Amino acid sequence: MSETKHEKVDLLPVKNDYVFARLFGRRSHERVLVCLLNAILNGKPHIKDISLDPTEYKKTAQNGKSVRLDIAATSDDGTRLHIEMQCHNEGNIGDRASFCQARLREDELQEGQNYSSIPNIISIWICDESVTKRQSCCHEIVSMYKDNGVDPIEIASEKMRQFIIELSKLEATPKKFLNDMFSIWMMFIRDPNSIPPEFLAIDEVKEAMDELTVMSSDPMTRAEYLARQRELNDIRSGMSVKYEEGIEKGKAEGEKIGIEKGAQQAKIETAKNALVLGLSVEQVSTIRFSCA
Repeated sequence: MSETKHEKVDLLPVKNDYVFARLFGRRSHERVLVCLLNAILNGKPHIKDISLDPTEYKKTAQNGKSVRLDIAATSDDGTRLHIEMQCHNEGNIGDRASFCQARLREDELQEGQNYSSIPNIISIWICDESVTKRQSCCHEIVSMYKDNGVDPIEIASEKMRQFIIELSKLEATPKKFLNDMFSIWMMFIRDPNSIPPEFLAIDEVKEAMDELTVMSSDPMTRAEYLARQRELNDIRSGMSVKYEEGIEKGKAEGEKIGIEKGAQQAKIETAKNALVLGLSVEQVSTIRFSCA
């Protein structure tokens, strides 16, 4: 597909999570995802092949919480991978990443298996907005031993690794700390229209651009993107209450109403009992009811 055809199409933004998941999580285009992952992981590990996994993890308890991932995959060495495009900073990236990793780990260990059989889990969060106070655009989080005054800070385990990538800090990060393919892919995700023609000579980047062009030309895909974008705009403008906040607010209001109704019912029952005992209506009206 020629550069001219790319330029004529109004390309959908890859940093929209719906577009990102459709583009990189598409079957038969796994090598594009492999190339992106290798650019981020930089050889630790080097992925040769992947298989895409289900992205929905339903709650396991009645009052639990379901999880829907953008992309989930398993690499050729058994590493479980979770890749998320975060369009809006909700201030809880670390907590959400840890929760998703915990759900990925559920039921991994069978009866009789050694704990060392638990697969490595890597969670990658690509964020359109700044989500940390750190200066670089790429951060890796692992389990660490903290300084206790005797022993030094050191890595405790790399079984569960988290990567947080902030697209807004890409240009401010010295290039010597980033590999070339990482910079190219982050540039593509941030704005595919900014990709220099020479980068399209890379097979995987060209394949991603071709697929994005096809997606952008499809009316149904564009309609679904617009629906998702409206939802995100509502969240940014404050028109939508965050799910967790809405649940907590609803619980609090429900408890308040329940307490008020309970107190009122208790007053009524006390008044009835007083009348049965022979007190007059005038006497009952002078009783001071306690809600304690």
